[in-house]
Amino acid sequence: MKASARISGEQRQTQKLAPHMMQGLKLLAKSLPELRAEIAEEISRNPAIEDVDHPLETALSEVARRNDETDREPDYPDDDFEPGVDYDSEAADRRQSFFENQVKVETLQEHLLSQLPLSDIPRADWPLVETLVGDLDESGYYKGSLPDAEMAFGRSEGEVLALLAKIMDFDPPGCGARSVRECLLAQMDALEDSPYEDDVRAIIEHHLEDLEAGRIGTVEKSLGLTHTQLAAALKELRTLDGRPGRQYASERERVEYVNPEIHAVKREGHWMAETDARSLPTIRQSKSFRRLLSDPSQSDETKAYVRERIAAAEAFADAVAHRQETVQSIAQAIFDRQQDFFEHGLKALKPLTELEIAEAIGVHGTTVSRTVRDKYASTPQGTIELRKFFVTGVRTADGEVLSQDAVLGRLREIVDAEDKSSPLSDERIAARLKELGYPVARRTVAKYRDRLGIKGASARKV
Repeated sequence: MKASARISGEQRQTQKLAPHMMQGLKLLAKSLPELRAEIAEEISRNPAIEDVDHPLETALSEVARRNDETDREPDYPDDDFEPGVDYDSEAADRRQSFFENQVKVETLQEHLLSQLPLSDIPRADWPLVETLVGDLDESGYYKGSLPDAEMAFGRSEGEVLALLAKIMDFDPPGCGARSVRECLLAQMDALEDSPYEDDVRAIIEHHLEDLEAGRIGTVEKSLGLTHTQLAAALKELRTLDGRPGRQYASERERVEYVNPEIHAVKREGHWMAETDARSLPTIRQSKSFRRLLSDPSQSDETKAYVRERIAAAEAFADAVAHRQETVQSIAQAIFDRQQDFFEHGLKALKPLTELEIAEAIGVHGTTVSRTVRDKYASTPQGTIELRKFFVTGVRTADGEVLSQDAVLGRLREIVDAEDKSSPLSDERIAARLKELGYPVARRTVAKYRDRLGIKGASARKV
């Protein structure tokens, strides 16, 4: 058989988002305090934006007039002050106070991204890494959408997974994993000198479910370990962290001490979602900076820089405004479908998915996912995160669709009423629920039981 070499071409269609769209998605995923911090940062680096709450510049002639009226000597600026730019010391103090009062606790995302310049990840991949890190939950697990990341950046699944693997090598190791097994395996370097390294790896790869179910004998037999050896291996396993992100402040914790940005207001018998315009500072362009464009003494290079900064300021202001409109429209769509909640609480929540809301207002499902994360609404039932309005439904035997909370409540009742000397297995609980009209599988029972913090049957026996 004769071997031959051949070069073939392949067309591949990818879709990339424009920079202004990426900026919009970035702002959409931010909580209210994060957005305030982002605005403060944008103000500090863009001279085209003036004081956020008050005009930064006041004409020097106006300052002099005020001083004359009060019969005081004018307060002259410092020697290094450039007279070409109007100056108001009080406004400058307000601006500086705004920056200094930005309370900022380092979050997991900030800690990970601070390591990006020290890594071997190419600079061209940094925007994608920032997006992936932004989709980590408070435990450090990746909860984003791989297809969404692939589409937004025009990358393959393998390339996205490779970057997640690099993130898992950051400190703390394991962040960016999509499962407990993947998270723990990423931390195995910490056991490099342990005599039980191979045993711990085997347990992680093949026996986590056995450990969770208490099948110690199965693990010992499979790995050929004595009870003492397995105990030593498990001691090493416990040095690894299944929730590496929790040692840093989460974005949710940062939100807890600020006012929610959505407010439920009842108008003509219907609950409306309203945003408070005062929750964010107003972004205005600096008139003195714009006047540099008409200054004949300025070079073409300077004017080009001024135009670029003005355009950036306009784009940023538009992105913030669009973010606010999107948050309000999605919140209103949610409120429209969960009106009973405002009168009767969580038990009245109806089954609702993010896709339903996306289809209702004509946006992509991932837009809804980004929007509801870390966004809070004040309601008559208390402050609640927007994503809590989404409830998985269960269809009963007679066709009625009930919220997941209803099934959770019934599961709790079954466990509370069981014989504690002979607790019900997940399979028997599933059978009981089916008898009551809730056809759920055994695996679903196990998931719901974990969510309620109810231990397995063997651990409940007294």
